[in-house]
Amino acid sequence: MVDRFQKKVVTNQLTLTAGILISILLWAAGYIIQPIATLWETIGAYALYAFIGYLLIVLNKSFSIIRLRASFQTVIFMLFVGVSPKIHTIYAGNITTLCFLAALYLCFRSFQLKRTSGFLFHAFMFLGFGCILIPVIVWLIPFIWFACIKFRSLNIKSFIASVFGWSIPIGGYAIYLYLNNRWSEFLYKAMIPVTLRDTILDNYQFPAVVTLSCLFIVFFVSATHAILNSLDEKVQARVYLNHIIITTSALFALMFFFPADIRYLIPITLLGVSFLFGHFATLTHSKWSNIFFILVLLCTIPIFIINLLY
Repeated sequence: MVDRFQKKVVTNQLTLTAGILISILLWAAGYIIQPIATLWETIGAYALYAFIGYLLIVLNKSFSIIRLRASFQTVIFMLFVGVSPKIHTIYAGNITTLCFLAALYLCFRSFQLKRTSGFLFHAFMFLGFGCILIPVIVWLIPFIWFACIKFRSLNIKSFIASVFGWSIPIGGYAIYLYLNNRWSEFLYKAMIPVTLRDTILDNYQFPAVVTLSCLFIVFFVSATHAILNSLDEKVQARVYLNHIIITTSALFALMFFFPADIRYLIPITLLGVSFLFGHFATLTHSKWSNIFFILVLLCTIPIFIINLLY
């Protein structure tokens, strides 16, 4: 029987190399046709995303979230970033993504440990830095606490440690602005997460609607597969996958209700989408999964074109 296209791509040793080369070509095309930053800023942004992609491999190898092909989620991440030229620069979105990934790693490390205060303190400190850059991600904190309950790492002591960890960067930022007579700036940022404006449907953004619609379909199918086949996973991997699904769902909700922050939230959302689609692609072998896999890859072409033209 001839191997399906999906299996050939996922199992090929050159897939990671090919993914990196394709992403470089996408970045080059985006810079030539519609540059949003200088050449050196664009190169620096690519290096930052590549570093995040490398950390995804480290995360997967550390916790065995995807049992096969630990690098495939990085290929997907770099591909989705490549077809989104509006995020090809160093800005709050990708810096916060790095902070969020560090927090995710530390939370995963706390799984079923007796002493978790240190892990959660530093995890929430990274989240605090992220909240300074993108205030609306403060809404993710309850979901992360819920995940820590599932990890059996949240108790009174670690909860207090997480609050202190989050408060340090926020408090330092508030003091800095107050001493520089910019207190109104802090109040403005503090009000952003509780100030609902237009949703993405009211504030119509064609490229964002197309991109998020495709990403949500990929997420929904991959998350459904992960949930339906969760009994095939080890307990630890199952809990990690559930946390990724819940957090990514919350990120999609944030982008719906806070469309002004879509550009900032997309890189963080791609972490979850890439992991879940990587999990789906490496563990399915049916005719329909092969068709879906091909359709996802084909959909990246119109996404790239639309994001360039609009």
